[in-house]
Amino acid sequence: MNNMPQRQHLHLGYVYLICVLILSTSQSVKVGNVITQSDFYQTQEPTGEFMFQMDQDEIFYVDVEEKQTRWRLPEFGIVAKFETAQALQEIAVLKYNTEMYMERSNNTKATNVGPEIYVFTEEPIILGEPSTLICFTTKFFPPVMKMSWLKNNHPVTDGVSETDFYPAPDGSFRKFLYLALIPKQGDVYTCSVEHAGLPVNPTNKFWRPEPPRHVSETSENAACGLGLVFGICGIIAGIALICKAKKNMTQGRGH
Repeated sequence: MNNMPQRQHLHLGYVYLICVLILSTSQSVKVGNVITQSDFYQTQEPTGEFMFQMDQDEIFYVDVEEKQTRWRLPEFGIVAKFETAQALQEIAVLKYNTEMYMERSNNTKATNVGPEIYVFTEEPIILGEPSTLICFTTKFFPPVMKMSWLKNNHPVTDGVSETDFYPAPDGSFRKFLYLALIPKQGDVYTCSVEHAGLPVNPTNKFWRPEPPRHVSETSENAACGLGLVFGICGIIAGIALICKAKKNMTQGRGH
């Protein structure tokens, strides 16, 4: 069993932006879990990111501006510790390397790849009951993006939360935007996304509260009735075949 960590360096550029993504993985053959360390620095906002993930689920990231470790769940910080200074030192090294690569590459442009955008709820909704709406963007580069919510064409800020940028193994990124809401019939929610790789900025995805469709009682009764009829027909046909087979066997013995 090979538990040696693998380390991969990806150098990515975008106008005056160069991201250095460092992936460090440790995989167990028995359970197949992967722990990933990802770092990047860029000249645009956010200026940098340092994150640990387990099977592409965030464990923690370091807030470079506030110089603090942010655990995805508070319970993680109780059972584990991480020295924030270590991450800040790595970001400083990436900053130095970024500036050097920019000079060597003569600020060569990288290709902008726009995100795929999906809007959905965390669970099936019930009108008038609290719910969570999710806007998910994926497969985009670079990690520079603006996301916002609108309700009936008006900006929404209450109940809004978002993740940082989640790196994928192929060098692209993912990001989630959440909205806590109470769905009502007739409301229209919009996830507005701005990214250099999109053909139109902003690109909007709409969502309307619609309760799950239930089959009417009449339809259910009709379906049960048809099932019963077919079941009885099958039983009768089976009995007829059995009787015919027994009759043929009796006639055969008579001869």
